[in-house]
Amino acid sequence: MARTKGNIPDQIVVSENLSDEQIEKVILHEIGHAKNDSSVVGDYKYIGSAHSCSEHGANNFLVHEKIKQYVALGNEPDEANYINIAVSLGISNFDEVREELLKYVAK
Repeated sequence: MARTKGNIPDQIVVSENLSDEQIEKVILHEIGHAKNDSSVVGDYKYIGSAHSCSEHGANNFLVHEKIKQYVALGNEPDEANYINIAVSLGISNFDEVREELLKYVAK
């Protein structure tokens, strides 16, 4: 995320060497930072807990959006292999993906 001054919107800079799927994940992750980082206490660069909180919020947004897409494509959330989905997203917290899928399971 490139922060800008004045009335110019912040920019997301993505390597052109990435696949379309990787670009989408990078953009969603960075939007997650933009949406959540203002609530993180501490300096991201120097305080480990602030860094962890910031990355968790960004990854959470990525997971939320990708699971929403997954379900919108007609996939059944209660039949999903949450571990495979997490690995495909580059997320090591499998429970985070499972919990997001469970939000779409009819009760």
